[in-house]
Amino acid sequence: MTIQVKQRQVGWKSVIEKSVSTFVQSFLSIFVLADLSSAKGAFTAAGAASLSVLKNAVKDWNTKVDA
Repeated sequence: MTIQVKQRQVGWKSVIEKSVSTFVQSFLSIFVLADLSSAKGAFTAAGAASLSVLKNAVKDWNTKVDA
């Protein structure tokens, strides 16, 4: 019995680049408009934005496997 599994490929370089750029943009957008006291909120928003990029990469990965 042979089971064929489709190859799963993710462009991790692209995902990391998008995640880092989204992190920096989110952090700076809050940090520049506010002050140093808002750094904790800026890091939280930046982390959430980066996780969103990772979630979309995993979703695309699953879509490629199902196709």
